[in-house]
Amino acid sequence: MNYYLNFLLGTQLIGVLFIVIGALQRFLPPKKINRWYGYRTPAARIDQETWDAGNRYSAIYMMRLGLLYYIIGTIINAIAFFYVADYDKQNMIKYFVLFAGAIGIGVLSTMATEKYLAIKFKNKVKKRRK
Repeated sequence: MNYYLNFLLGTQLIGVLFIVIGALQRFLPPKKINRWYGYRTPAARIDQETWDAGNRYSAIYMMRLGLLYYIIGTIINAIAFFYVADYDKQNMIKYFVLFAGAIGIGVLSTMATEKYLAIKFKNKVKKRRK
């Protein structure tokens, strides 16, 4: 039983986590600029317009990456479950994929949102960075 539960609670859960976080940020966005909740980089905190755009774009991008990672995680989990006989090696693969996925989604989401803000609010972001 535990063996099958381990298969169900595998690497794909990081994808689910990012889908949920992105959905929360998308459907319950922060109303005002703050230091606690939302997409909080200097480019996003220039004014309310950049704050709203950054949070909206970040949430959608995070949900898309979460869905992609859910699919990739499920495939990797199935490969590890069916083709790697050693239980410890399966767990090592899963932990590596979980860690790399969490870091990767965070970095890609931030890079894409910063690029989006730099293009959309070219003058505001450029002034702020000088």
